[in-house]
Amino acid sequence: MAALTFAWAVPAAGQADRPMGAVYDWGHELNQDELPQHRPGRSRPVIPASRWYRIMDDMLRTAGENGLWFSGPSALPFPPLPLSPVEPVAWRTPRNFARQYRSTGLSWDVFYEVWAGRRALRSPKVSTLDPTVDARAYTQRVSLLDPVYRRAALAEIRRIVPRLRGAPYVSTYHGTDEPLIRLPRGAAAERTPYARMMRSQVRKTGGFAPPRATARATRSAREGLRWLAYNRWAGTRFFAMKAEQARLIRRLDPGATILPNDYGAIRGIVPWDYTRLAGFADAVETDPYPSLAENLRPGRGRFNAGFGAKLMSDLTGARTRVVLQAFPYAGYTPTEADLYTWAGQALRAGATDISLFASQNPRFTDRRFYTAMLGLARNLRGTRLPAPPTDPNVLVVYATASEGQGQPWRSGGDRYLSSVDELYTLYSMLGELGHGAFTFDSDMRLQREPDRLDGAKVVWLPRADTLDRRFAARLRTWVEGGGTLMVMDPDAFTRTPRGRSLGDVRRALLGTALGAPRQGTLLRMEPDAISAGRPASPAYLVLEAPRPRGFAALSPGTEVLARFLDGAPAIIRRTVGRGTVVASSVDLLTPQQLTAALDVPAAFRELHAWSGGITDHPAWDYRVPGTTDPDRPPWTDPGDAVTTG
Repeated sequence: MAALTFAWAVPAAGQADRPMGAVYDWGHELNQDELPQHRPGRSRPVIPASRWYRIMDDMLRTAGENGLWFSGPSALPFPPLPLSPVEPVAWRTPRNFARQYRSTGLSWDVFYEVWAGRRALRSPKVSTLDPTVDARAYTQRVSLLDPVYRRAALAEIRRIVPRLRGAPYVSTYHGTDEPLIRLPRGAAAERTPYARMMRSQVRKTGGFAPPRATARATRSAREGLRWLAYNRWAGTRFFAMKAEQARLIRRLDPGATILPNDYGAIRGIVPWDYTRLAGFADAVETDPYPSLAENLRPGRGRFNAGFGAKLMSDLTGARTRVVLQAFPYAGYTPTEADLYTWAGQALRAGATDISLFASQNPRFTDRRFYTAMLGLARNLRGTRLPAPPTDPNVLVVYATASEGQGQPWRSGGDRYLSSVDELYTLYSMLGELGHGAFTFDSDMRLQREPDRLDGAKVVWLPRADTLDRRFAARLRTWVEGGGTLMVMDPDAFTRTPRGRSLGDVRRALLGTALGAPRQGTLLRMEPDAISAGRPASPAYLVLEAPRPRGFAALSPGTEVLARFLDGAPAIIRRTVGRGTVVASSVDLLTPQQLTAALDVPAAFRELHAWSGGITDHPAWDYRVPGTTDPDRPPWTDPGDAVTTG
């Protein structure tokens, strides 16, 4: 690639630890059926072929010169999705791709599963999950865990990868977008071989029958455990399938870079153990768009780009690509400044690459915004990124045993997801607002690799109502040996995934139970309650969660760090063996806490500092080069008082 010589940007001292990867575009401008003038059934292309090829040549050259690579199902292989029979496609040749690469370095993702669902549905042996959905919703009609789909995906890899092996313009081999293992819907679907196999295995591995797709909404704890059994089964099998795909791709193309999937993070996440990806993924991708989450639960979207980046980066250790919302969605139209703000969030938190999902096709509908996309790619190309704000001494636990229960009180696809609101809010308080360092880890990996827990000094539990007994017992032993446990879930240590009580562990660690619901919605933390000067003045913690409760009678030696205004204890600290437990009787980790400059985020920063956590990590000062508004707040609602620092 002799034509490409880039000068590395010189960063501030101590800031640069990682090379910036690439900026990708999901390629909505690559096909004429994405043009606003396109209508199905046209007898000729919207733009004549000869002119279209000139446009494409200019567009590809410009993208390459600015460092904007192509991703999405309209990238490689070809044909990507079913196109109009009059679509001009003669520009899509290996020779042209190689020419563009030699000239500018223009590279492409290969979406190797893009045809797998369609091909699986052609098999007479496939089990149709839901015959009522749109015929083009291929992965809603067939389960990604159906053996027929597995074979179809492997066949696609064998068809595609040898043709592209060693091609210099191939960036990554990319799997399906936003995978979700749906349940069979309807009597016929529930009688299929796949459904029978799934039910048998879920009951065997999880101890409960799986939930039904048509079950009524409920907050029953038992239904949550059924979802947990299902999600654990689905996640384990899914990652085993993806590992099998990765092995085949590497056998066919030893130099391949594998990105198994783009994992959805818009309304929440599929609550799988993503640490499993560490064994086979070179890169991971997630799409934490802000506007829908912020619309549904104010506070939940504004730091989502950074949260998604850090969660995936910490859990997988792989290069992490974050998809930015570059299109109007949920009542919000992003601006150029938003792209820079969200990219900065993601990159300082752990992302290495950025992707832009611009479904409105701004190359043809909003040239100013498209120019901003090119500018973002150009400004990031060849730069370096700060070391991410990680600290293995301070672990924030992503408890899949709790999050895996999904949301059975909701409807549709939301049932499969966990909002991970508590995890997100703690990230925002310790990181974006507190500028601290910590590392996400999963309950499952901490059981598989106990040295990770043994090496930690502080463990935060933002949500922990359900835990494997082995993990709960390990936490107790770890605390007794000198660890500091921060229990922020009022219902922590309630049950195991099989529904058995963890009351003995809770009593040993907290020494008390929850009392009756209280009327108050305000806690007071006295000066010096945490330690000398922490806080320096009285702090008032506003409660956003419904039906708050205080602690009942306290065991001897328990300190009270914060109380309801009527005196009931709400945050306590006690010595357990050689260690310490801090526990809250109220849920302070609600996204609404992030919408104003309240005392709650400051109190969490003080707790983090008291426990020995790193504060003022330099990564949080990072901004994307070329940012015109470095102090722009993460969201621009009227009255928004919180900034990124």
